[in-house]
Amino acid sequence: MSVETSLDRQKILKDFSKDVITSSKTIKGIFDNPHENISAGGEVPFSIQECYVLVETSDVTDVGQGSTLTILDSNYVVTDVQPDGTGMTTLMLEAQ
Repeated sequence: MSVETSLDRQKILKDFSKDVITSSKTIKGIFDNPHENISAGGEVPFSIQECYVLVETSDVTDVGQGSTLTILDSNYVVTDVQPDGTGMTTLMLEAQ
């Protein structure tokens, strides 16, 4: 069961979000593009960027793997859709 309401989620998105342009509309989402350290068992460490955007699930019913989004004037392809069961969905992205 979700602790926050849709209104709570909208407040969070209002304060921290960026515009996310889908093929059909512009929505709000919290975008992050962190580096993730990877351990491949060798002696040379490396990292990759794993960008994602957190959005309201109801805003992305028409977005799936392979969809193209524009965030901060950059294009991304959705590689995974991860709804969390509380009304929010994380879209994993690959820069184009």
